Amino acid sequence: MAKTIKVIGSTQKPIKVVGPTQEPVNPDVVAKALGAEKVGIQIDRSQGPISLFSLRQFLVNRLHSTGGRPKLKGTRKERNKIPIFSEDWEKLEKIAKYYKKKEGINVSSGQIASVLIHAEVSKIAVLLPKHKVKAMGK
Repeated sequence: MAKTIKVIGSTQKPIKVVGPTQEPVNPDVVAKALGAEKVGIQIDRSQGPISLFSLRQFLVNRLHSTGGRPKLKGTRKERNKIPIFSEDWEKLEKIAKYYKKKEGINVSSGQIASVLIHAEVSKIAVLLPKHKVKAMGK
């Protein structure tokens, strides 16, 4: 039988940095040093290249070609109509073009939208109640 361990000591005190901080690194200086070039996609400051990389990995793992445009494994066969704001669709088209030109991944704007919707909806699903909700009046 497992015993419960009771911690009776105190936790460590937080470490406070009192020295001077470093100046932020200018991204243009780093880009020049590495020989980087602009790709035409502006990333929101709250996200970063990791977001594009994780999207890429999801697409690579899920895209399946049977001839013609590859399809996403696990998606429904019928298409759903979802209203999308014009500026969002333009961004999706730019992302799809980026993946086609720079990564060689033949993906559509709709497939990008599907993956992004899936990623966000999957975060919300855990917050939903696990029991069925009865309709009002029944």
